[in-house]
Amino acid sequence: MNDFLNKDEEQAVVEAISEEEQRSRGEIRVCVCSRWIMRPEAYARKMFAGLGMAETEERNGALIVVVPRRHRFVVLGDEGLDGVVGPGYWEGIAAEMSAHLKQGRRVEALVAGVRTLGATMAEHWPSDGGGADELSNDIVFDG
Repeated sequence: MNDFLNKDEEQAVVEAISEEEQRSRGEIRVCVCSRWIMRPEAYARKMFAGLGMAETEERNGALIVVVPRRHRFVVLGDEGLDGVVGPGYWEGIAAEMSAHLKQGRRVEALVAGVRTLGATMAEHWPSDGGGADELSNDIVFDG
């Protein structure tokens, strides 16, 4: 069940993911968990593994996890991506997204995170024009 995004909002986020992935060889996924999660970071790590995020060729995937009941975002990246970003990068994205969410802008929150990740990926892994989409761009709803 998804009560966080309607179909049009979901499509807007998926389109943002597709656009950013065309600019780079990175992979971005979004997961919305409507259950009460006590430890969002542990949940995000479990989803990261379960969604195959660590199986991309260049190890440059990123996952945005939203836990609406906790008003929390967790952003994780694989080792390739984690190796090129500075301290506080992941928390900074989550804080930017949270600022949008606090103002009721769910789609803007997710798109902002996707755009920030996409810019970082394009800087370090620019598109070579032939890269395959390794992971689905669809949002995962866990609830």
